[in-house]
Amino acid sequence: MAGLLDAAHEPILVRDLEGRILFWNQGCEALYGHGREVARGALAPDLLSTVFPAPLDQITARLLAEGRWEGEVTRRLADGREAVIALRWSLRRDVSGGVEVLETGRDVTEARKAEEALRRSEYRFRNVFHAMSVSFWELDFSALAGMFGALRAKGVTSLRAHIAENPRFVRQMMEASQVVDVNDKSLQLFEATRDQLLGPVDRFWPPCSEHVFAASVIAALEKKPHYESEARFRTYDGREFDGLFTCCYPREYLPQGATLVGVIDITDRLRAQEDLARVQAELAHAARISTLGELTASIAHEVNQPLSAIVTNGEAGLRWLRRATPDLEEVGRAFDRMIGEANRASGVIGRIRTMAVKGEPEKARLSLGPLVEDSVLLVRRELTTHDVALRVQVPADLPEVEGDRVQLQQVLVNLMVNAAQAMAEAQERVLTIRGSVDEAMVTLSVADTGPGVPPERLVQLFNAFYTTKAGGMGMGLSICKTIVQAHGGEIAVVSAPGEGASFVLKLPRAGVAQEAD
Repeated sequence: MAGLLDAAHEPILVRDLEGRILFWNQGCEALYGHGREVARGALAPDLLSTVFPAPLDQITARLLAEGRWEGEVTRRLADGREAVIALRWSLRRDVSGGVEVLETGRDVTEARKAEEALRRSEYRFRNVFHAMSVSFWELDFSALAGMFGALRAKGVTSLRAHIAENPRFVRQMMEASQVVDVNDKSLQLFEATRDQLLGPVDRFWPPCSEHVFAASVIAALEKKPHYESEARFRTYDGREFDGLFTCCYPREYLPQGATLVGVIDITDRLRAQEDLARVQAELAHAARISTLGELTASIAHEVNQPLSAIVTNGEAGLRWLRRATPDLEEVGRAFDRMIGEANRASGVIGRIRTMAVKGEPEKARLSLGPLVEDSVLLVRRELTTHDVALRVQVPADLPEVEGDRVQLQQVLVNLMVNAAQAMAEAQERVLTIRGSVDEAMVTLSVADTGPGVPPERLVQLFNAFYTTKAGGMGMGLSICKTIVQAHGGEIAVVSAPGEGASFVLKLPRAGVAQEAD
């Protein structure tokens, strides 16, 4: 019998009622680290520094009354580590009538650590679940496993492709996913009682958000740790609101088909963003109107020139008609010139009206060469008034950019008007517009020969309401920066006192931007 017990892998020892060890097998040596010579004859509680779950005399009394005892104790191993041991004691009598205790043990230290970690995780989970001011839902989607198994049996290998071909399947997944618990914030946000929220989750997902639910399920199948997206939700009474939807997949609960969902009401945030976008559009419109106010003389000049030419050609045509022998060929040429001048005036008015009209930005592929030409037409009179020489060095083959024509024209007009006004006191007044390109960006620079910008003002130049003009709004360059950044570009100024200023505008190439998308 001793030979059989010694060959067993489990720790087995035999002791008397006082705890003195009579037998110590190889399993005990492997677990506790003490050899037989040390263990035999020693008191087991002292050798192993055993901590019992109850007083030892009570445990011994129970052992004697029932003939067996089971429980977990903490013991110190030979190397100083502590281990949790699940013990089983059995009474046996030897041939002389003496009483011995047969003990088998099992190391459950790692199992208890895992259970404690799970318990702490569950505790943290419940604390966060109920204490946070976020709507939390605990969902049971274990029924989806059977649905996916049925799809695989039919040969479906891609859930994405199946959903694309069968959009109704998303609603079926929602109907199979059950709400098993919600926190107090959910009751407030979805305007319902706890019992009303429990059950199928599809009641709270309008059709417009089905793609978000499908993406969250696919994220779980792809073993991603979490998923996040904006979505539309429906309260118990049917009111819809915008929310930030987050979904995490705890590893300890995922095999059981459980997941945690969070919903944050972002209706006010989206409304604030819409209000901000509207205010920015209104400011941009105000800046354009302000710029046009400064260009009134230029506009009048641009319109008066073709109108004067129309009058002149009309009078000439009448003279040719009133001759004794009308010269119809000359009359035709006069009328052709009148039509050309009328179209020119119409073009000027059209460009001005386009810049002044308040509307939503419309992005399209643009060539910067024609954009610069149209902008120059609007400021030509301003340049003439300030006796500014214009040099345009924009290559005809400059790559296209993607943007809103009116907004980018506003940026160029603003920069050119500022440059012309900055050179009012300069002896040499030259405005140079250059264009260049690198791998990803198209660059336009607007350089003047004015006094330059002092270093202490460079960092403030693009700040809202900062201006160096007596009657300026301080919004021109700020709006320019906002427009350029909205186009994925950047704007900067390079200047040294007495050497003029150069505003450098960089925009992404249209082809490169599309590839990045």
